Amino acid sequence: MSRAAASNYTIFNIKKPTTGIEVPIKGKILNFHYYESVYSSTVTGNIALMDVGGSVEDEKTGVLATIKDGMKLTGFEEVRFQVNNESGNLDFKNYPLIVTGSPSVDESNRQVVLLNLASKTEMISSSKPLSRNYPEGPISDTVLKILKDELKISKDKLGFNKETNTYDYIEGTKNQDKIKGNHHAPLDVVTKMCNKSIPAKHEDPGYFFFETQDGFNFKSIDGLIDEGIKSFSNEDYNREHTYYYFASLAANLDKEEGNNYKVLRTPLVRKDEDQLKALRTGMYNVRIITRNRLTGEYKEEIKNLLSSTNLGEKQEKPVTNEVYLKSYNFELSPGQDDPGVSDVVLNNPADYVPQANMRYSLLHSQMVEILIPCNLNLRAGEVIKLYLENITEGNKNDQIYNNLRSGYYMICHLCHSFSPTNSYTSLMLLRDTRELYRSSK
Repeated sequence: MSRAAASNYTIFNIKKPTTGIEVPIKGKILNFHYYESVYSSTVTGNIALMDVGGSVEDEKTGVLATIKDGMKLTGFEEVRFQVNNESGNLDFKNYPLIVTGSPSVDESNRQVVLLNLASKTEMISSSKPLSRNYPEGPISDTVLKILKDELKISKDKLGFNKETNTYDYIEGTKNQDKIKGNHHAPLDVVTKMCNKSIPAKHEDPGYFFFETQDGFNFKSIDGLIDEGIKSFSNEDYNREHTYYYFASLAANLDKEEGNNYKVLRTPLVRKDEDQLKALRTGMYNVRIITRNRLTGEYKEEIKNLLSSTNLGEKQEKPVTNEVYLKSYNFELSPGQDDPGVSDVVLNNPADYVPQANMRYSLLHSQMVEILIPCNLNLRAGEVIKLYLENITEGNKNDQIYNNLRSGYYMICHLCHSFSPTNSYTSLMLLRDTRELYRSSK
């Protein structure tokens, strides 16, 4: 059976914690959307329900009512589900999503309700401000403490590896900092540390903090790229993360297996390289100016920001070292957190702000949206390989793929969409450089 066919809702219940009432909603779902994104600290979703009023008794009158009216849905209800597709399972039966709102449209004989869903951890974080401050230490260590101690996230959700006694989903940082809660939501505090974190095993600063169906990830851009490309040596990963688009070969959703790895419609290019914007935002060279308030030292340098870890060919600089338009100015205050004690600049912003801005901008220089048959093996932040058809007046058999636009892409946003008849996955893909084959460094 094609992965684009209808999926099976093994479990799909809504529970009101205050009353303990739990009602199945499987037969009432018009559509269900599940979302992940490297820019979202938690997973989200929404469900459209159609109800004719025979689902639950009103607790006061005993009259049959719709789920929304009978259960008095106002938010904080738990939705547990397990969706089975030919590609795998989407399992949230032990980690329910929470209803944040339930707008509805009423007609004389039916009611359509939209349930907006958020991760349970998001609800906890939003109701538990972080008041404590963390002393100087590796940023990744503090992030782990916040997730474990403040939000009580389980080891499994952080990728705990029993053999190495480490957390696979939390990538280590080599720079240190003091982190203040300032009564902000814990998840927001962690998110704010992304652009100032420098990976221990890679050069470029810039992290993403996001949740997938597996758990919470705090990983660098370079780390995600390196890990993703290396994963293609695994046969199963390679098969599930490689897709093809051939406009001349129409997608046939009734075909049992052949179209499971084909892009179903023309890829939509949301963004392509803009070299004028690249020059203005300091994609290649920037001027960095620092002044030390303690010593009075003034320093000015033009710095090259090319990245060494790319999804495609090696990044090239089309301008000379003297060409720049973007400038950064930093006032350095040694010992500002411990007056009179230290003359060391803690986590110098000149070391990470320009480079992180470049890395985020470079990753988003190309953005492509594709639609594929449902694949529950995919996660936000993973790398896929996309083969696009070559356009030529010659014999296509001489060069089947477009070598310039085909290649590795990173999943930025992911949406699994389910209806009574079909199941699809839509992806927003990011790419920093071009070419099917990566050049040697």
